[in-house]
Amino acid sequence: MIKRSITILALGLGVGAALFIAANLGATRHDSADGPAPVVGASGISGQPRIPAGGSLDDLIASLQARLNAVPEDYDSWASLGLAYVQQAKVTVDSTYYPRADGALARSLEINDTDNFLAYAGLSALASARHEFSEARRLADRGLEINSFSAILYGALSDAELQLGNYDEALAAVQRMVDLSPDMASLSRASYTWELRGNVDEARRLMRRALADAPTAADRAFALVHLGGLSFDEGDANAALGLYLEALDASPTDVSALAGKAKSEAALGQIETALDDYATVVTRAPEPGYIVEYARLLESVGRTDDAVNQYSAFDATQRLFEANGVEADATATLVEVDRGNIDVALTAAERGVANRPFIAMHDAYAWALHAAGRDHDALASIDRAMALGTRNASFHYHAGMISLSLGDIDRAQRELITALDINPAFDPLSADVASRTLASLEAAP
Repeated sequence: MIKRSITILALGLGVGAALFIAANLGATRHDSADGPAPVVGASGISGQPRIPAGGSLDDLIASLQARLNAVPEDYDSWASLGLAYVQQAKVTVDSTYYPRADGALARSLEINDTDNFLAYAGLSALASARHEFSEARRLADRGLEINSFSAILYGALSDAELQLGNYDEALAAVQRMVDLSPDMASLSRASYTWELRGNVDEARRLMRRALADAPTAADRAFALVHLGGLSFDEGDANAALGLYLEALDASPTDVSALAGKAKSEAALGQIETALDDYATVVTRAPEPGYIVEYARLLESVGRTDDAVNQYSAFDATQRLFEANGVEADATATLVEVDRGNIDVALTAAERGVANRPFIAMHDAYAWALHAAGRDHDALASIDRAMALGTRNASFHYHAGMISLSLGDIDRAQRELITALDINPAFDPLSADVASRTLASLEAAP
């Protein structure tokens, strides 16, 4: 699902790979329905401090800060620190790192504003993290004017183009990135572009290539998490669970792996274990997508008070994001629809599709329009969400329910059957609605 897949944009594969953006991210691969929490590996930017084996992003930041205390005019280190702060914001789900990133990157450009392409890479990453994708594209293009052979900048450009709905341009940028540097960062992005187009086999092949190239345990865990996501989204929760467990073996503190484990356990009926794992996940990293997954699982087993508490945590995180310049994403729209705040959801979705016409945003807008009774408009929006051929059970579920409201019983049945064929456990609440609705349609004379 795109709930998972936006999170591939939050890769943590060295400072350069901090350019992977959270849906959201991200979120999980959420569009946060957008982001997994990234973990930076050992491979830093050439000529910059590297994370020592077994080290952490905190270690890298401390190393860069020590370097800058000794050499305060080192603009590359300022740019690297800005990138690291963007990554740290995603790892910790602490958006107060974004102003710090802004300051570090501004200082880098203050020292060198002529050929400082790395600072533009950082600024593009920061703009994407704040969901300002037109600005992210502009900044990536500015950096490429300085250095047209920068794989990092082509990655930043592809991230921005993707979220702007320019899928061919995003694919071209990813291909250029692969040509320049066929490594884990570029291969992972390439995998995602094929997943979006519904070619899961090619997406899996490329992610397995990325896994084979993984330079660190954290990078290996990242690839395994996304392979697990591909399996889960295809309805194979057993295979997904095995891959998430492998990821945890590689990196025992990987939050995205633990969230995937919880999701798979829930799909397999291991509810109490899943709830315990989710509680750990949201304590370690209160990423909005994880919180919503946990809340919906709590709702599905009748623990509504606990679910309300999680939605309160979601609201608090959203307020913190807003205070630090992060635009709301598709997850926020879907949550508002579920809570019956239809006008709020529509306003958020309309702003979202104007600024970020990615397929997940069109899906969220469709669901808000459906909730508002504007089903003809909703159908047009869900068709835009499905235009790439993405195998997304939630999209098909939404299309089925919208079609049903329009009286198109044949399409409603087809879409609901497709949703459940892709993944019969795509959501702890919606999958049950899909099953019951389909059963009632099939029983009708």
